[in-house]
Amino acid sequence: MAEASPLSPSQEQPAKKAGAGSILAPLRVRDYRLLFSGQLISTIGDAFYAVALPWLVLTNGGNAQELGIILSAYGIPRIGSVLLGGVLSDRLRPRRVMLLADGVRAVLVGILAMLALAGHPALWQLLLVAIPLGTFEGLFLPASSAMLPEVLEDKDLQAGNALNTSSLQLASLIGSGTGGVIVATLQSGTALVLIRGRSQATQQAASQEPQVELVAEGMRTMAELVPNEQPIEITEAAEQQKQASEQPMKFWKFVRTSQVLQAAFLVALFANITFGGLLEVALPSLAHGPFATGATGYGAILAAFGAGALLGGIVTGMLGNIPHRGTFALGVAILQAIAVALIPYGGLAGAIVCMAAMGIFNSVTNVIFITIIQQIIPRHLLGRVMGAFMFASFGSYPLSVAIVGTIVAHLGPAIIFPISGAVLGIAVVFGLFQKQLREL
Repeated sequence: MAEASPLSPSQEQPAKKAGAGSILAPLRVRDYRLLFSGQLISTIGDAFYAVALPWLVLTNGGNAQELGIILSAYGIPRIGSVLLGGVLSDRLRPRRVMLLADGVRAVLVGILAMLALAGHPALWQLLLVAIPLGTFEGLFLPASSAMLPEVLEDKDLQAGNALNTSSLQLASLIGSGTGGVIVATLQSGTALVLIRGRSQATQQAASQEPQVELVAEGMRTMAELVPNEQPIEITEAAEQQKQASEQPMKFWKFVRTSQVLQAAFLVALFANITFGGLLEVALPSLAHGPFATGATGYGAILAAFGAGALLGGIVTGMLGNIPHRGTFALGVAILQAIAVALIPYGGLAGAIVCMAAMGIFNSVTNVIFITIIQQIIPRHLLGRVMGAFMFASFGSYPLSVAIVGTIVAHLGPAIIFPISGAVLGIAVVFGLFQKQLREL
């Protein structure tokens, strides 16, 4: 008798309900291990890129204005392409979009590395790389989020999302530190060369056909060989075509009728509108001005958030099944709002404690809400839904930094934190009034 394929999550050992066993359960699934390792390598590569690119520009005769132009050329196409990435993910399957996007990104970063090693790349050359790089990053992100439910059962999704959140925080810390050492010791081009191979593990994971697709392909082949089965194949194809034509209508109908989706989207939108400017404008202004801590103190505050986010991801993965998880996640979001509001009022030590708490609560809320979305959204709509969430996240960033920058210039940075906490609190209260979300 043939052994069960390792590609099928249902064949794996059941996960425990809570404790360390539950957060490690997804690692027993071969496809998840491949996806996990690929995204870990990709995140380290992204951290290399985040260090190497600014240094490349600034050490080759560029200035802050040119760096801003290049980053905008990367960021704006990313905002515009996440919605398209969601549509393509639903229509072509996430793995195909991941393969395409990550393959092109690897080539583009390779070109950037060659330009850096050749010395003194021109602004227009960097722009020609940055624009498509941001575009394919936007295509990749919704597909990577929609991929997880294809390799894990619903019962393991929370642990899988928790592992992803924790590992991405850890990879960012490792990549930033390692990239900084490489850039300082060697040069930006060397750091960029190291990123070229980052997509191999992700491509290996994405290229694995899910077991159900292999079985379906086998059934279609059998149908071609057996004449009596041909009408079934035609009927099945007609039904698939009908479902495909109904997807746009189903998507908007689902958005209009799902209180859970509406509440989650509102919380995410309000959080990103406030926190983008808070972290990028108000927080460094607070450290530089009222706290007078300099770069060291600012770095300590950011490190506290990263450490808290790492811990929050681990803790959420160990929680297992949570009763009334929608209400639980909103309650944690209230704690996050309180932590945000208190950041400027306890000095440097108080800010570090509040930022660590914010990181913990933010990870818990994100992991639970992402898991809920992955479980309740129909699979053929998941890419578009995740694309919409990412569009809200990236798209609100320019607005957030502009609004917060104006307020800080006139009223100082401290007032931003209680305002941000209050805005998030209002969104959470709206969520608490949604019966569907409370009953989850």
